[in-house]
Amino acid sequence: MAVTDDNKVKIVKAGALPHYVELLHAGDKATFKDQTAERKESEQRLAAHGLWLLAFTSKDDISKQKGCLEG
Repeated sequence: MAVTDDNKVKIVKAGALPHYVELLHAGDKATFKDQTAERKESEQRLAAHGLWLLAFTSKDDISKQKGCLEG
């Protein structure tokens, strides 16, 4: 879905960024306690890649989203 710039903007406007942040921090949250380390790492990797794709059109939104840029 995040292939075209229009879709990227729609994804961000639909409120997807907090969900990406939640997946980025999968290893830190009790919500993901039953998942294997491999699955948590996979979800974190996919979330980071998704944010990278969205950043080409929505870098300002991403920089404002709490949890997106903190290391």
